[in-house]
Amino acid sequence: PFKLVKESSGKLSSKSVGEGADSEPEATPLERANTLLSRAGSTLSRAGSNLKMQRASTLPTDDNELRHAATMPMIFDVESDRVCCCGLWKTQQMFGFFLGIASAILFICWRPVREYPSANDMLGVTSLVACFWVFEVIPVYMTALFPLVMMPMLGVTSSEVVARSYWSWLSLLVVGTYLLGIALEEVHLPRRLVLNLLMRVGMVHPAALLACFMGISWFLAMFCNSIAVTLLITPFAIGLMSAAEDQVRDQIASDSMEEEGEMSAEHTKVTKGIQCFADGLLLGIAFAATSGGMATLTGAIGNYFLAAESLVAHHISWSRWFFFAFPISVACVLLAYAVLHMRYVRNLKFSGLERKVLEEEYANLQNEVGSFSRDEVLVGLLQVLQVLLFMLRSSVFDEVKSPYGETLLNDASLACAPALALFFIPSVVRPGQALLTWPAVHKKFDFGLLLLIGGSLAISSGFVESGLNLAVGQLVAHAIPRVHPFLLDLLIVLSVALSAQLFSSIGVAAAVLPILDAAALSAVVNPLSLMLPATVATSFAFLLPTATPANVIVLA
Repeated sequence: PFKLVKESSGKLSSKSVGEGADSEPEATPLERANTLLSRAGSTLSRAGSNLKMQRASTLPTDDNELRHAATMPMIFDVESDRVCCCGLWKTQQMFGFFLGIASAILFICWRPVREYPSANDMLGVTSLVACFWVFEVIPVYMTALFPLVMMPMLGVTSSEVVARSYWSWLSLLVVGTYLLGIALEEVHLPRRLVLNLLMRVGMVHPAALLACFMGISWFLAMFCNSIAVTLLITPFAIGLMSAAEDQVRDQIASDSMEEEGEMSAEHTKVTKGIQCFADGLLLGIAFAATSGGMATLTGAIGNYFLAAESLVAHHISWSRWFFFAFPISVACVLLAYAVLHMRYVRNLKFSGLERKVLEEEYANLQNEVGSFSRDEVLVGLLQVLQVLLFMLRSSVFDEVKSPYGETLLNDASLACAPALALFFIPSVVRPGQALLTWPAVHKKFDFGLLLLIGGSLAISSGFVESGLNLAVGQLVAHAIPRVHPFLLDLLIVLSVALSAQLFSSIGVAAAVLPILDAAALSAVVNPLSLMLPATVATSFAFLLPTATPANVIVLA
């Protein structure tokens, strides 16, 4: 009932079809032809999405939907032409479905592994799940349930054994870290920290603005998940860039000494510069969140899969991973900043944000959540406490043992202790409620991630139960000693990083790490020599917009 009408000012406004119908001039043949061309272009654009991984316009903008679209971009590409299975699947998804089914049938019927018959069935299950994960045939969380259904049916192992994999100490580590991330998001502490930091500088140059946003995103992503950090920082950055555009418009309009034509040209030039810088700023947030996530065991989803592998689970802790991966994370974020500065900041015709703009943004924050409160202080202290507990585990808590010498405390208990405190401390902003409420957790916690991790652990257990780990290890045992360790690491990093660019980094990590775990066991090599480079390489997914969850959120 409404259509867009171009006003004399050049803006678009909605107008009822029935209003002014008599006075509206009849469209000329040229205008009708232009309309037909526009419709044809829209059709081609939708059809093209079947060949592309993702388009920005097809992603949801609602935070709750975007949390899931970050891990399943093809599932949420709702505007594309879905020509397969009664409009259910895109072409890539249909290809992944047939590839997964065909590979599963091939391995189950062909049975290439003679020594371990059940290994063939497990190989079929693994190939089907890997194809469904990579091509997002169905939601990746539901794909994780295939091992629970297929492994008992094929006689690999019992349902009871498989079901144990879906709830472990790693699941509770995810719960503990996510709860504190949700609490930070609820009290808007990162947003207040960024504004206070920028206001202390005064006039903020674009290079400093980019460094500030990338630094905050990088730092927060170490301790919270990168999805929550990107969802929290990105809208704030977009609002600041809109305010910067208004600032430039007001400055040029107030300069009455310039000619009108020169003023319009200057305004257009500076506005385009701000829009270009906004692109670089959003990319910086995504790249910094991904770089920060690789620094800690809880920062990236691929790191969870490494900690869950049986061969290395007792040797990987939060602090040990941090000291290993922190230099890599620093190098990545500095290189990302240098590239973005060269591309988006070096020749920018924009002096920077004025203090007035920052004060207006801070006033908006005050109106939304109020002044700085005890809630923000306590949530920040609990986050610091959680990090300290992780850091002290190796030197303090590993000494707490049972009479039989078993270590009693691991990262799961240390993560959940501060998270529990969130529900005992009363809030001063919301009287009668705790710092964190269950409705907020239910709304923002990604429960499907627990299924995804459980599916990966189920595949790992299936490798052991079926003997597939021995078969795969024997296959590569003769090749690994003949390859120089440097060349082997380089080959693993390149292949995994390339796969993470083309497909989902989460799916690649879930499919590759169990295979490397099994290969290392049978080849009698240190499993970390194969799995560490592969895990880090899953975070080197900066190239395509759907490679990492942070990239997907910024694309939207």
